[in-house]
Amino acid sequence: MSNNHLIVGLGGTGGKIIRQIKKTIERNKDADGASVSDARFDFLYIDTSTDELDKRDEWKVLGKDIELDRGQVAINTASNIRPVLDDPGSFPGMQGWIEPRAIFDFVKPGIAGAAQRRKLGRMVFAQNAPKFVKAIEERVHDLQAQGKTGVTIHVVCGLAGGTGSGSVVDAVAQIRHQLPEHDKYRILIYAFLPEKNSKRVKDVAGFSNYYANGYAALAELNAMAVGKYHPINLLDGTPMAHDVYFNGCYLINNINEHGIQFEVESELPTIVAEFIYQKTLNKAWEGLHRAEKGENDIINFETEDEAGQSPEKARAKLFLSFGIKRVVVPEQEIKEFLAYGFAEQASRQLMFNNFRQGEGYADEALEKDWGSEVRKAEVLQSLLLTDAHLMLETGILDDDVKNSNWKPPQEYWKQIVNRLAPEIKADKLIEETSWIDVLNTRLAKVFDDTYRTMGGVRKFYEVKGNARLDMARHIGRHIEKELFGRWKSGTASLLQLRHYTDALVLALDERQDVILERIAKMPTVLQGIQQRNTELSAQFNKVGFLGKHLTDKRGGLFADIATQHQDLYVARTTLEGLRFASTLLPFVKEQLLTLRSKIDELHQNLAVATDQFNREKAARLGAADAAYQKRIFDMGAITAILKAMVSDEVSQAARTQRVRQSLINLAGVEVESFEKLNRSISLGSIIGTLSQESARIVELAHGEIAKNLPPVLHVNIVERLQKQYDANKSGLKQFVQSLYDEAGSTLVFNKTEVDRKVGNASPGVYETVGVFLPACEHQKAFRADLESEFKSQRDSASSTTISVGQMPNQIVIMKVTALMPLRYTESLTYLKRHYDGLLGDHNESYLLHGQGNGKTLPPLFARTANETRERGMRKPTLLVANLLQMIKQRPNRQSGLQEWVFIAMEDGLPSSKVLAGASLQDVMETEHPIDLQKSIEKEVARKIETEFQHIDQKNALFKQYTDLATQRFDAAGQDDQDPEFLALRALRDPVRVLIRMPQAS
Repeated sequence: MSNNHLIVGLGGTGGKIIRQIKKTIERNKDADGASVSDARFDFLYIDTSTDELDKRDEWKVLGKDIELDRGQVAINTASNIRPVLDDPGSFPGMQGWIEPRAIFDFVKPGIAGAAQRRKLGRMVFAQNAPKFVKAIEERVHDLQAQGKTGVTIHVVCGLAGGTGSGSVVDAVAQIRHQLPEHDKYRILIYAFLPEKNSKRVKDVAGFSNYYANGYAALAELNAMAVGKYHPINLLDGTPMAHDVYFNGCYLINNINEHGIQFEVESELPTIVAEFIYQKTLNKAWEGLHRAEKGENDIINFETEDEAGQSPEKARAKLFLSFGIKRVVVPEQEIKEFLAYGFAEQASRQLMFNNFRQGEGYADEALEKDWGSEVRKAEVLQSLLLTDAHLMLETGILDDDVKNSNWKPPQEYWKQIVNRLAPEIKADKLIEETSWIDVLNTRLAKVFDDTYRTMGGVRKFYEVKGNARLDMARHIGRHIEKELFGRWKSGTASLLQLRHYTDALVLALDERQDVILERIAKMPTVLQGIQQRNTELSAQFNKVGFLGKHLTDKRGGLFADIATQHQDLYVARTTLEGLRFASTLLPFVKEQLLTLRSKIDELHQNLAVATDQFNREKAARLGAADAAYQKRIFDMGAITAILKAMVSDEVSQAARTQRVRQSLINLAGVEVESFEKLNRSISLGSIIGTLSQESARIVELAHGEIAKNLPPVLHVNIVERLQKQYDANKSGLKQFVQSLYDEAGSTLVFNKTEVDRKVGNASPGVYETVGVFLPACEHQKAFRADLESEFKSQRDSASSTTISVGQMPNQIVIMKVTALMPLRYTESLTYLKRHYDGLLGDHNESYLLHGQGNGKTLPPLFARTANETRERGMRKPTLLVANLLQMIKQRPNRQSGLQEWVFIAMEDGLPSSKVLAGASLQDVMETEHPIDLQKSIEKEVARKIETEFQHIDQKNALFKQYTDLATQRFDAAGQDDQDPEFLALRALRDPVRVLIRMPQAS
């Protein structure tokens, strides 16, 4: 048998259930991503809005994205319905059911979705039906692509709104029309009934579509099931005529049979998802297969008797309910608790890197004198922030660093002076008295024209000034690469880097002040050098004959003067360098501030992620058990595992390094900057990556730690129960009893209706229970005792299967109640009150139904004996009223066409009321308003009582009846099987009773 499953979600409720099923599937995969189930799932979500899809954080499991693919989603958009209303013949798929068209006048262009009107929901679905049919075809094809044919289609929806409730009938019909083999392609519906006292209903005193929609949808589904309603094919308008549209319909309420209430938005979708998943996993449950096929009753419907007619199918017994109870070691929840706990620690390391013995990473940074650190000469050198760099004494950009002509001013001018002074002295063409002028001229030329081959010192700094931003960016990138490397290696945290960067910025501000101060002092320095130069020059010029020829005093003074010139040009070059540095520093500071913002951006995202991890961790294992499951776990053991994991400094360093690298890998290879990392990640990807990597780390770490501490993952539920109940047999008995009791159906039953015997059908329901116990090699004896206890405590009225469960961490008890007509549902009376209330409004009665106003649909409640008798007299009464000329034809005053009217006396004066129907047969078949029907019955009884007391009068009236029947017999060619004749003949005895004729002897 195929284990292909297609989940079709209609409306918001369908979307929630699909999301929970995908979560359930993902959470039950092992560490390698393999599923314990061999079921193949596919999904199709149909809605008129993207509200459920937009909740992206909810479409994740431990940060892993489980969103639907584009081909698995169809957002139906409402087209303008006016063209359809104006020209229905051009839209065959809608032509047959849009009447009366005036009911759509309330639809305004701004109305979105189905506006809680089932008819409008059907209209939107019909406009998108080709897309739906194509999507079903593709999904089924993909499921069967691996060779196994056959698919179980699970249609999940709510019946209160307009989208799910308005489309479920056509969705089911179109699927069946496309896949007519009902045994090979089974369709199961899971329908949420409107909850009583819903917060969505504001006016609790009136009649609400929220509840009426539910009843109307159930009425149409029931009519389909008994063959009384065949929707048309929305693609081409052709009629459908399938014997089996759906194989079963599960009804889900927010209160179970034991009175336990579930939260509609969160708990109920989870319960349905778990039930569907467990059904596909635990297939050895024969009772379920029989229940969903209705095999325990050869008559799977109830009939309704009409006077003069054969009993007709009225209420299908294809409706079911289910209950589920899990006793589980919540392995996924424990794993998530540990993973989020570790992720919180890892993100703290990334942010703070402050490990405390016995505690793990703290959420605050280590204190350090960053100001002293960033002022160290070796640090400034490594960061390209020395004075030499800022003043371009040495290059910053790569090409400048490689330029061998660049030397510091002291070295450069010393080299120049050492070359020029000897040259001048050796040049015989230069008079000694001119040496100083020539030296000054040649040095000035170097300073003004040839310095570093760029047109002199000032020109050099002017040209380089155009590249200040490039230099600042280069320094910024260089520092960022350095700091990113420290963070990447785990030696520094983000907060430490932020403090480090702040200290650098502060140091640059101080450097700027120092440089400006040096610039201010440079004129004095230059003046001092010039003064010494002047003094030496004066001495040079005063040297006499003896000093010139005997002692070379002038040569010695020239050497001193050359040194002073060297100092002068060093100072002048330094001044230009300082001026350049003062203009470069603001650019560098801006780059550091930008770097700090990049660090802050990552830090802030990690801070938000850490808060999220903390919240996610707190949400695990703490809340009370949901009604559908009982969790068994040792919180102390879990806490011990987590503490052992986070307090091991050496291991934590290695583990957090893995987390850090997984984050960096999001940006690709060769990531060397926070900018590239920030560009490639988002808060969502940070949370997802850290969560998933933490989960993998937890799996590995648990395996090591559990060698010395009690394990908390991969624990068999039987072992857990053995510790609790092995020496407590009475406790085990009570435990098993409670599980059977708590696996109650998600439906409240109307016991009176369940016990009522109606027509051909057997009262009561068929119940089957499946108990799934995992194997346990280490506790075979206790498992045998546990299985024995489940056998002893099973309900004799239910078919109970006890099988080996597929998941070692849980025991699953599922209960299915089948062969239910809808009248067994306790809330149906409440829904009917709102339904009947809206039926009194002409427009609302049509807007409630996909086709017509619902008056021809079979009743969901069986009639009482009195109601059956009263209804049995309805047609005879109308017929006798016609014989008495109280119901007759007349021309309509405005159109001139014939119409049927009821004429009677009111307050001593005649009155007439128009009846629906073109012929007497139509009048007799029509469901007239109750008040009008009662009035006709009252007047007929009064007339019989007052004017037909004598037996001859009664015989004469009865003869009118027989003459009418005979006329129909002759008109039908004396065919005694003519339907109209048979209908009249069936009224013979009721007519005799009505006119109070004595019984024939």
